[in-house]
Amino acid sequence: MTAARGFRATLFLMGLFVAGAWAASGLFKEGPLRAYLPADNAVEGWAKDGEPQEYEDEDLYTYIDGGAEIYQEYGFRRVILQDYKDPKGKSVSLEIFEMETPAAAFGMFTFKRSGTGKTVSFGGGAELEAYYMNFWKGRFLVTLTGFDEARETIDGLLAVGGVVDSKIRDAGAVPGLVGALPEKGLISGSVKYLKGLLGLNNIYPFYTARGLGFAEAARGVYENGATLLILDYGTADARARAWLDLKAHLAGSDKFTAGTGGSPAVFRVLDGKGQHVAIAGSGPRLLIGISAVKDAAFDIVRRASHLTARPG
Repeated sequence: MTAARGFRATLFLMGLFVAGAWAASGLFKEGPLRAYLPADNAVEGWAKDGEPQEYEDEDLYTYIDGGAEIYQEYGFRRVILQDYKDPKGKSVSLEIFEMETPAAAFGMFTFKRSGTGKTVSFGGGAELEAYYMNFWKGRFLVTLTGFDEARETIDGLLAVGGVVDSKIRDAGAVPGLVGALPEKGLISGSVKYLKGLLGLNNIYPFYTARGLGFAEAARGVYENGATLLILDYGTADARARAWLDLKAHLAGSDKFTAGTGGSPAVFRVLDGKGQHVAIAGSGPRLLIGISAVKDAAFDIVRRASHLTARPG
């Protein structure tokens, strides 16, 4: 009798250990994002495949090894992952990321999309490429991944995404800074919204953090090949201090050489790839034009300065 009790106690403790490990891995947490998951047959023929997994805050590093930092830079709260399958064996993986703000969700959407996929009418914006789709709505970023390009897979992916879209009641506007990008010639899918150095370095590295402590930034690519970066520091004084630091780095860096021409108000350098970089201050913002053509880099900065100039 005593041996039997000891055996049952051992099994109980082992069960607690396994449950604790599963909970730590995200398998047993029941967070608020479950409300956005489509139920079985909410899309005809598609049902959940396994239990959902949920991760919050720093636990994201457990789920995305090596890729969590960019989510944290934008402002991450939690994510839920749920797989779906149909009777033919087709599969779709659904991820719903709750970010801190709609701006953060929009930013991650622009970071993850290629800009060359098909536009889909979900949320605040959606892009479908092959068997992979992202859309944002309110403070949520939704990613759906199929595992082939079969019509049944894509139809299921779109249908599951549509149910999630209908469940999210939040709304959010595109950050106002994006509107400072001149519209003429702007390639819409090229727009990126940034919140820090990780995002910026992914687009254009300056090989320093000096002067790059901006509050937010926007990037646009134009039909003539020019790129425009707008870095917003919140105030003109903060921008002026940052610009002094960044200019000192550029002037002393072996990655850049002094440029020529243009206006005294526009600082010019040539980067290691032979691209012309033109930089000017405008109120609380730094305007940075990048192009293989010298005049194109200068021109996009000139155009943007007329749009962004304001007192301060």
